[in-house]
Amino acid sequence: MSDKELDLRLQRLLFLSDGVYAIAATLLAVELGLPEAAAELSGGELFDSLVDSWPQVLAFVTSFLFIVNFWVGHNMQFHLVRRFDGGLTWLALLQLLCIAFLPYPTAVVGEHPSDRVAQQFYLGSLLVTGLSMWALWWYMSRKHRLVDRDMGQEAIRRVHVISASIPAIFFVLMVLVALGIGHLVNPLVLAYLVAFAGVVLGVYEGRESLPADVEDAPEEPDSTV
Repeated sequence: MSDKELDLRLQRLLFLSDGVYAIAATLLAVELGLPEAAAELSGGELFDSLVDSWPQVLAFVTSFLFIVNFWVGHNMQFHLVRRFDGGLTWLALLQLLCIAFLPYPTAVVGEHPSDRVAQQFYLGSLLVTGLSMWALWWYMSRKHRLVDRDMGQEAIRRVHVISASIPAIFFVLMVLVALGIGHLVNPLVLAYLVAFAGVVLGVYEGRESLPADVEDAPEEPDSTV
């Protein structure tokens, strides 16, 4: 099988992945909506109803940020792929299955923000999604199976640490929920802070990956008259 054909298969997998991520992020917004009882409200009563819907809005924002973080991590991993095989296809599809499922636990925790079962279900779904991404990188990088043969072990370990830290954080949050952290602060707020930290990390990692001559190059003088 030619390299060109392999590249085409990888390209089609990436197109599918982008589509699933986009649809999952869009479906989060579909779950937003005022209750039927608020349809006839106006003024202060409507404002109070909007304020009361904060759990659904926070769940939407948090899950959207998580999906974006997973998409950035997905791009980072596949940017390092140099070869393709069938195992990569099925592991990538497993990861997409987890992403496509996220709108459901988001809707559950948005409707029951103070319920431990809903919180554990939501965090558990994120935990499994993080584990699927870590497994994907492990498969790609083990013995340089699909990554560049010249890629250093330090760089591989760096991605391992980032990929492993995601499910580890969700596991810690689940333990905190089991210990009753909900009496002090809603775990959904903690999840939002984790998601925002992931955005900051993604920006930092993105800048770190820029070549020095691109990041620090001076602006070209304007040659037009």
